[in-house]
Amino acid sequence: MLPPSMTRRFGRWTLILLPVFFLFLQSPGIAQPQPDDSALFREGEIFLSKGETEKALWRFKSVVTDFPQSPLFNEAKFRMGICYTRLGRPRDAIRILSELFTTFLSPSRMVQVFSLLGDNYVELRDRPNALYWYGKGLLIPGQPNEELRSKVKSIMDASNTEEELKSIESLYRGAYAGGYAKLKLAQMARRQGNDLVARRYLMELEKEYRGMDYMPAAKEVLDTISLSLKSKYTVGVILPLSGIHSPFGERVLQGIQSAIKETDYPLISLAIRDSKGSPDEAEKAVEELVNKEKVIAIIGPLLSVDVDRGAKKAQQLKVPLLTFSQKEPASNNEDFVFRNSLSPSEQIQTLANFAVKELKLGTFAVFYPNSPYGLYFKNLFSQEITRNGGKVLGSVVYQEGQTDFSQEIKGFFRIKPVQKNDMRGKKEDEFMPLLSVDGVFIPDSSDRVGMILSQMAYYDVKGTFLGTNSWNGPGLISIGGKGSEGAVFVDAFFNKSPSPLVARFVEEFRKTFQRDPETLEALSYDGAKFIKQILQTKSVSSPSQVQEGLRQVKNFLGVSGLKGFGEDGRAIRTPCILKVDKGEIRQIWP
Repeated sequence: MLPPSMTRRFGRWTLILLPVFFLFLQSPGIAQPQPDDSALFREGEIFLSKGETEKALWRFKSVVTDFPQSPLFNEAKFRMGICYTRLGRPRDAIRILSELFTTFLSPSRMVQVFSLLGDNYVELRDRPNALYWYGKGLLIPGQPNEELRSKVKSIMDASNTEEELKSIESLYRGAYAGGYAKLKLAQMARRQGNDLVARRYLMELEKEYRGMDYMPAAKEVLDTISLSLKSKYTVGVILPLSGIHSPFGERVLQGIQSAIKETDYPLISLAIRDSKGSPDEAEKAVEELVNKEKVIAIIGPLLSVDVDRGAKKAQQLKVPLLTFSQKEPASNNEDFVFRNSLSPSEQIQTLANFAVKELKLGTFAVFYPNSPYGLYFKNLFSQEITRNGGKVLGSVVYQEGQTDFSQEIKGFFRIKPVQKNDMRGKKEDEFMPLLSVDGVFIPDSSDRVGMILSQMAYYDVKGTFLGTNSWNGPGLISIGGKGSEGAVFVDAFFNKSPSPLVARFVEEFRKTFQRDPETLEALSYDGAKFIKQILQTKSVSSPSQVQEGLRQVKNFLGVSGLKGFGEDGRAIRTPCILKVDKGEIRQIWP
């Protein structure tokens, strides 16, 4: 036993050394190692894969809380969202997943986040918000979306009231869910025996949601309705509604639907087929429309590649076919084939006659692309100018993808540089063409022509620039700038025409499709309206009688100038002459 004096001294040393001992234990060299962010994340992944969600959630939450600068921060948050979803805590899942929108998300991760948000809104029985997030996932391009489509359908399949389906169709019109709701409404109307309402829904579906994976189901319902509910006349339509040419096919279809409307049922209805830009499909479509749908006439095809086979089959089956292709007929023995297009020869005849007779131009040059289109128009123009008494002094060819035309312009017009002093005595380059012509014809697109005209202006080339209907685009003025001023070209339609007939068409089209119609829409509208007028005003019972009506009428009033068809099936029309005046395109003739 220690003496009392030593006991007292030991006690004092104990009081002094005890805190030091505890500090020593807490120093970095002695402390127990704590898991870092990577270790916590890996543990979380392991627990998540084993289904131990609570343990996984704790690890991911620790990464987010303790390591806010970690590169795994957002991934941990995303996995927290998964954990909350599995644990049936939808509000927490929605909160944590929504925080990810302030960060960069890859397309695939974005789809996963949207899908999880939709799942959690389903858990909350909030169908509109679930559809909203699933729909956003479907809008992301290049990502697998079968699962999202399935989730949308499962929500809609559980919607049993007409009121709810109508609400979804209205709220998500144009989106995947809106179309599927419309299909469900059509199926509901069909079950209730209301075939007219079902047919209206299905026709809208075909027009607005073409290409969706539920369209085969829609076609099945429509086929069952068609068996019991036939219009008096069915008009076939063959257009490229899929593939690279589908935008043009859609535009033509909108023109047709502006003329033959759903309100024309039960007198007239449309049977639409997709040519897919394939001659085989076009020929097959003609045969199917005639033999299965019993059509009274066919509108289309649009593409030159499709028209020969389609026209030949229509001629064999003796059904009138009205095409919009500019391709010249392969045979003169096609009395059932009609062409409502602004053909190259029609354009050049109108343009050359106007240039020589009205504008009093005498000498011309041709700048044309090295393509079949450019060469064909160059030869046509040269022939027509000569026939009208004008003279083509020469032509210049350039490459299709070319953007710099300085060598061609300087070479043909023999451009001479002239130096002048500005007000400060600084020398400036100006140019003087040693060769001049009255008119320059350029058969190319509006964008390419805009480039050429801006460079012509730079080299001070004067004259009236002349073109085809391919000039009728925004690039002519936006790219050509002041160089496009005074340019003259031909087209079948001008949507700012002073004609009341055109103004009404443009107004109705804009109201229906929220955009202005262009030449394609006008041509297809006139073609469909022409056939509709025959069916409405004449006692027609066979395709041959429609063919006879198409040949007889010569006083039709079309927005594209269409009056009727000649013996060769070509459209009889008066094209319009358009001019760039003070930075705007205006109609100057007729």
